[in-house]
Amino acid sequence: MRFHRPLPSVLPLLSLFSLTTCLASTKILRLRQVLLIHRHGDRTPITPLVDEDYWRSTLPEPHVLRGIAKGTALIREADHSPNEHGAAGRGPFGQLTMVGLLQMVSLGERLREELGHMNDNDDETQIRIDQAPLQQHYRFANNGKLFSPDKPLTPNRVKVMSTDFPRTIQSVQALLTGLFPDLSMHNDNSLPIKIDVRNTNSFLIPDPQPRQSPLQPVLETHLSNRPHLQKREEELRQLSRRISQELRSHLGDGAHGVSFGIGEEKQDGTAHVQHENEPKPLAWTQMSEILTCLHSRSILPPTLSSQDVHAVSSHVAWRWFENLRHPILAKTAMWKFANNLLESMERKIQVECKCCDCANDDDDAQEGECIDEPWLRIYSAHDSTLIGLMCLLQLERPTEWPEYGSYLKIELIREEDEGEDLLAVASTEQRKAKYWVRFSLNGQILKSTWCCDENNEPLSMVRLNDLEEMIHLEHELLTGEEEGSRSMFCWKNGLLTKH
Repeated sequence: MRFHRPLPSVLPLLSLFSLTTCLASTKILRLRQVLLIHRHGDRTPITPLVDEDYWRSTLPEPHVLRGIAKGTALIREADHSPNEHGAAGRGPFGQLTMVGLLQMVSLGERLREELGHMNDNDDETQIRIDQAPLQQHYRFANNGKLFSPDKPLTPNRVKVMSTDFPRTIQSVQALLTGLFPDLSMHNDNSLPIKIDVRNTNSFLIPDPQPRQSPLQPVLETHLSNRPHLQKREEELRQLSRRISQELRSHLGDGAHGVSFGIGEEKQDGTAHVQHENEPKPLAWTQMSEILTCLHSRSILPPTLSSQDVHAVSSHVAWRWFENLRHPILAKTAMWKFANNLLESMERKIQVECKCCDCANDDDDAQEGECIDEPWLRIYSAHDSTLIGLMCLLQLERPTEWPEYGSYLKIELIREEDEGEDLLAVASTEQRKAKYWVRFSLNGQILKSTWCCDENNEPLSMVRLNDLEEMIHLEHELLTGEEEGSRSMFCWKNGLLTKH
């Protein structure tokens, strides 16, 4: 196994040896925790458009929103102030639609089947690994499910965080309605599921306003001005001008004040070259979100086509990935969230190492202690969140932009021998070495491009220890490749600096 980043050479060898040994001896793999990051459901355009009444008609009725909110409670700071992010929307714009709400209820129902143990006759199953040359069988305990008849999916095994946007809060409330069909029967004697929105707008998205670091916009501008990006922008300038002109009559009051996105806020110079007497085109991200909303409802202007929508959305996807896949920007934007995810998995391991119930799965004596660290963590966020995490984690790029209701699933998996007692393992570090991590988007496994086997094939499962080391790697951005290049930006110890 080889890391594509400079890690100590012994770690890849040990990881490959351990994975090969694990599979060759048909060890048991047991799912111990799932971290699920989802995009909100279908929404109205963030940019105000002229037909405000039409967009208002697509929103859920107030009694529907009250219904999905039953059994949940928001946790906010005492000095909470209204959301001022440019992507929050105003009035009926940027809001979850009824279609989006139903999408999220459906997703909750899907996850209930995907994570829960729905068949009492389910037993350990053999699953073929999708990774050459390790084409051997291994066993997933509990049919690969997180929950079991003895340890069912219950609200006290779940924790929820959300960005403080109405559409993400309502999306996760709808998801929880599908996940727990009886949640709306919540009464005063049962505890609600808490949705934590404290300070989440500052780190659950790659483009908070303001950024986590004042240097991030400088870095965004630097990366967006690279020659190959500017070349692509110039090639598409006529497309941008034409579509912006066609959409201009559809824009409502305040549309030109909407500004959000990596490298695009306030037309910071990364957009198209401005020619004399030429109206300023819409930013790519803004143009894409308007077209997507119009196209999905079959109300595109007659002069625009689905090919135009595809061309714009494809360019926006390319642009976001091209910028965010740079490790310094990825970590500047998403490291705090990724570190939060790591800490959650590590806390789960620490609890398991102390808890016979979780280690052996056959004793309920310490149930109260063991569920303090949740089995399922849900994060309600945005497409930019999924893109940012996939870039930071260096996962395979999906073939399609994450649609409404898409979800990135991070699975913490424990490797076991037959009849092994985890508590008999000597040290905490040795116990931690038995944990692996696997990623998927909408049920499709995403391999880790930074961690490859001997045939240079990305691995579908990586050690937690190796993932942690990759996430904390330091990086420098140099002015050139020649010897003696001066460092411009540096990422170290969770901080971005500029020299």
